[in-house]
Amino acid sequence: MYSSTKSHRRQHGSVIINTAIALSLIVIALIGTELGYLFFMKREFQKTADLAALAGAQSLKPNSCSEATTAAISNASQNLPAGFTLAASDVVCGRWDPVSRPTSPHFSPTNSGEKFNAVHVSITRTPAQLLAGILGNGGRQISVEAVAAQKTPRAALTIRSTLVSVDTTKSALLNNVLGKLLGTSLNVSIGGWNGLLGTNVKLLSFLDALAIELHIDAGNYDQVLSTNANVGVLLKAMINALQRSGNTAEVVLIALDELRVKANLAAAQPLIKLGDLLGVQTGTEAAGLQTDLQLFQLVQGIVQLANKKNAASVDIPVTVPGIGTVTTKVRVIEAPQISAIGNPELAALSPDGPDRIQVQTAQVRTLISVDLPGLSGITGLLNAVTNLLAPITSLLNNILSLDLQAILCLGCTQTRIVLVPENPIRLSINLNAASAKAKVTDVDCTTPSNSSLEVTSRTAAAELRVGQISDADATVFLSDGTVPVVRPIPLLDVETRTCTLILCGAWAKYSRTGLKVDTTVAATPDEYTYVKPPELDAPPAYHSLVAQDIVRSLSDTLSGLQLQTYKYSASAANHLGDLIGSATQLLSGVLTLVQGVITSLLSPLLDSLVNLLLNALGIQLAQADVGARLSCTRGAELVF
Repeated sequence: MYSSTKSHRRQHGSVIINTAIALSLIVIALIGTELGYLFFMKREFQKTADLAALAGAQSLKPNSCSEATTAAISNASQNLPAGFTLAASDVVCGRWDPVSRPTSPHFSPTNSGEKFNAVHVSITRTPAQLLAGILGNGGRQISVEAVAAQKTPRAALTIRSTLVSVDTTKSALLNNVLGKLLGTSLNVSIGGWNGLLGTNVKLLSFLDALAIELHIDAGNYDQVLSTNANVGVLLKAMINALQRSGNTAEVVLIALDELRVKANLAAAQPLIKLGDLLGVQTGTEAAGLQTDLQLFQLVQGIVQLANKKNAASVDIPVTVPGIGTVTTKVRVIEAPQISAIGNPELAALSPDGPDRIQVQTAQVRTLISVDLPGLSGITGLLNAVTNLLAPITSLLNNILSLDLQAILCLGCTQTRIVLVPENPIRLSINLNAASAKAKVTDVDCTTPSNSSLEVTSRTAAAELRVGQISDADATVFLSDGTVPVVRPIPLLDVETRTCTLILCGAWAKYSRTGLKVDTTVAATPDEYTYVKPPELDAPPAYHSLVAQDIVRSLSDTLSGLQLQTYKYSASAANHLGDLIGSATQLLSGVLTLVQGVITSLLSPLLDSLVNLLLNALGIQLAQADVGARLSCTRGAELVF
């Protein structure tokens, strides 16, 4: 009996244990199912957040979030599990920028002046429980988030130098001009200059090399562009980038090193920002920087930017055939911007705003002062002018022969004409060349295979003055741009003296007749649409903007020489002087003759200024060659 009871108790205990084990396994299975369900729900929520963020980013406008919010909610409604919806508060538009927002997920609401480029979607929900009756099994909250950023179109503009080759004359002038603007002297060979003209450097490689020189983290291109550096550092980075490419001619590297060494030896070494020369929209990613720049233009622009920051005018000797060496004073007022890259859709919203894509040549002031040979010494001119003036002087002598003043007042005023009274003639030429500009105003990337980019351009306006400018006015003009007083080039003077009985006083100038030029060359606007522009990593498509109804060269404006007469003493009474002044139209023959002489003297000087000096500075008054590139790659991508 005892044994039977004991056996029964043992069997009863084993059943309890087995039951407990079975129940435990059931609970574990149920909990596993619950966890699996929660993981499944989280995966569904994450998928929904990802797709909603992508849909929102694809519909996002630069200044509006409503379209993106609507698209995200609509997309989520198709993917969320039954019973769940996405609220407008779950969708946030902002800006994704790993550079200015280094903390993950690199997203935050836009700051002042920034545009939307990303959508953040967050989903925080508590799914229904599978085992709601189990003690301690409360609801579990699931949170997911996603950030999608736009892949935007990118456009690049460039404005190129019209200098295509360098000969001995141009080489000497380039060394002179760029050396003086740097505050030093250069001795770059013809081969070196031609090498710079024929070599391109990758912008991305240049920025990476400059980042190393400036001790800036790789990829932080906005900081690289906005950091001050001297010309020597920029040139060193340029050399390093070209050396890494491995296919740059040695003559190019030698030329750049000559520029670098001399820049580091210059007395003034102003700090400049590369971003002032290369316009790159804030936040432009590395893919948007896969473009190239012509090396000569880059060097030219850096030198001009340095001179602009230095704010000093420089004396540049220019040799002019038939005249000799004259000194040209040059000051860069506005530096060029040779390249610009950014989102053309943002640029089209405000072509002159902070997201503009604009390129321009430099704006300069130039002043030449030169002593020309006396016109009276030119063979045949004196006799020709005397013959042309003979009818007038004969008339005046007949009037004087009456000697009425001598009869009435025992005295008279004698008058004489002095031809070309100054020898040599001091000639001043003032040329103000404004910037030629081009900017993106519209873009069409609806069909990438038939894309287009609309660019509005204008040629450079200019002011030309030819005459005589005092040294004091020239100094003020170069420093602050005050319009100088331009006196005519003297052709003839009327001089008078007073005689009493047999005594006569000294001859005094009464009036002067001379020639001057004071003209403005207006800018010419142009709108051009580039159809299917090349991609950013391909050579640009160029459009030449040729001005209409504008002087083809500055020497042509000599046809606008003005004959003017002015008095030295407005209060002095002299009928003969007044007669000469009012008889200006009778001197048209003199004007035509002297115009020809002065034109023959000035044309080499002005042609030299236009064809050599301005080309060396990358400026052409009546033409601008603007290149365009466009990548229409767009859409959105998950970035978090």
